[in-house]
Amino acid sequence: MNKKLLLSIANLCALAASLLVWPAVVAAAGPSLTTLQPGAFREIAQDLDVSVVFVGFAPGAIDMARFERALPSSYRSIHRYPNFYGARQSTGNRFRFRYNIVQADAAYANALFTHLSSIATPKPRTLFQDEYNAQAAATVKVQDNHWIDAPSVEKWLADNPPAGVDTSRYTVYFINWYGRSDFRFHVYAKTDTADPDTGYNFGLQRASRKIVAWGGTPPASDAAPVRRVWFYDFSAGPEYWNGNYDITNADFDGDGAADYRIPPIWDYGNAAGYRPFDDLTGDAARLTRFVAINLLFTTSPLYKPAISPPRLPGHINVDINLYQGDSTSNARDFLQPHFVTGALGKLQRHNTFSADVSDQAFDGRAYQTYLCFVFDQSCYGSRLFGIAFGDLFLYHDDRLMQFLDGDRDYEVPVFNYNTPSALSGGLLGFADDNWRDGTQSYVFGFLSPALREAGYGFSTTTTHEVGHHLGMSHPHDGYDSELDIDYGSSGEFYFAWSGDESNTIMHYLDLATSFSQFDRDNMDRWLTAAYINQANSVLAGIVASPRVNAQAAALMAADAKAAEALAQYQAMNYGAAVTSARTAYMGVLTAAAAIGVRVEPQSYQADYKAKGRNPKFVDTVDYRKRLAP
Repeated sequence: MNKKLLLSIANLCALAASLLVWPAVVAAAGPSLTTLQPGAFREIAQDLDVSVVFVGFAPGAIDMARFERALPSSYRSIHRYPNFYGARQSTGNRFRFRYNIVQADAAYANALFTHLSSIATPKPRTLFQDEYNAQAAATVKVQDNHWIDAPSVEKWLADNPPAGVDTSRYTVYFINWYGRSDFRFHVYAKTDTADPDTGYNFGLQRASRKIVAWGGTPPASDAAPVRRVWFYDFSAGPEYWNGNYDITNADFDGDGAADYRIPPIWDYGNAAGYRPFDDLTGDAARLTRFVAINLLFTTSPLYKPAISPPRLPGHINVDINLYQGDSTSNARDFLQPHFVTGALGKLQRHNTFSADVSDQAFDGRAYQTYLCFVFDQSCYGSRLFGIAFGDLFLYHDDRLMQFLDGDRDYEVPVFNYNTPSALSGGLLGFADDNWRDGTQSYVFGFLSPALREAGYGFSTTTTHEVGHHLGMSHPHDGYDSELDIDYGSSGEFYFAWSGDESNTIMHYLDLATSFSQFDRDNMDRWLTAAYINQANSVLAGIVASPRVNAQAAALMAADAKAAEALAQYQAMNYGAAVTSARTAYMGVLTAAAAIGVRVEPQSYQADYKAKGRNPKFVDTVDYRKRLAP
């Protein structure tokens, strides 16, 4: 996200209990509940174990005490986009961290590096390794190169942890192979995934997709054990994605701010670089805090995952509308609805997803509005402060009901434009808000002959953008709870691009077509809290009814399911927790209907008559980065 909104430093609140509850509505009648509380807002607090394992570092290379002091003690998730409008909202999830810092012994290091040697495949140096070598500041030259399969290394680390490390809990591995007699210059690769529409394999065909970190792969089946591992190899690369092949230029991305990039291990102590490479301990702490914890392990959602409250949907329809503006192709040939719903169904396994596809005329006002959008000339005057970027929102907001079918609990309106290359506008897509309070609204996608040639179709873009609509952020931008800052991958946080080196369709690397284990954990936790809190909201109306006691048994059963959800949550069985929480919520809804308490979904029609406006969130940040060779 091309914004680094530094909000004021917040006072840190101590976590005093496993469950924090706002004062509840006091009911004069009704069953005695132990977990659900009418009218209350509940935060679920959890102690999370985080292991950090250093492999191959000389004794004393990392100041372990200083490293741990730089890590956060807690995290409280908020809704990020409403926060930009000044509405601070907790998701209902709070964490305390317990750290297990491990220096792996020589035997473990030998075992890992023997394994890396066994799977390293000789390859030519990458374009970016050659560019690194060409710099006068590079005192160590990359002599040769090897590719090492990133998922294989993640699996080995997950299956073979050092003593005292449980990789079913969050685990960061920092690796240093350099300096050993068996060291080989190397990068990591992931070449097993191609774009489902074009067949283009970014991991195989792009030098910019050779990486130094990886993790977050979910189990192959629900019966397989869950592992939660992310590794970063200081001795790999140099690489393009986090910019560490360039140790000469301070402003790598040209935005006018000096970038903080993490160099390869051999550059620590190199005084010729664009900044002093003298803080290995601090850099490991930065990666742990601002990437692993804030962006991967315990994140904050972009939008509210509790969509259309208080009646939350169980069946979500992805309503895809295609503007067929390119005479040389049919957009339907580059869209697989079942791919989209299959990926989303793994992110929210307790819900049902379907998709509808319809063609829309690309002429008249629709065409004119699109031209205004592409060429930054507002068609709608002052309706949205004269901002041309809002024109697509306004056009579809005015005509919303002609696009929606109304046959599901909730519809995600998707508008995909297939145009000539001259009209592509340099975008792949974006997930818009309602221009009022940061509630999600519509999804837009873009395709052209040039983008197809670059490897893109509509399926992954649609999945990625609907992922945003459901709440997911990129793994390169997020929120630090204790510092109260929202940051992106630029300037002093440029190294946050390393979060993209994880197995999620929400990254920009195009190496994954599904959601990571970290994504699943976060979504399940957000929605566990959401179901419990929306049940509490509905309960406020139930206990106010003189007929409340007629539903005592049903409410007691829902309460028991809520208690079960919290127990599963504490055991890190988040998939079961969200299922139990939803069962509790549905029990409350059924009770409400039985005694005539109306529960309506939030109105979809957006109110855009706002007094102010924040910068748009779009997937246009460093768009050129995704087109790198």
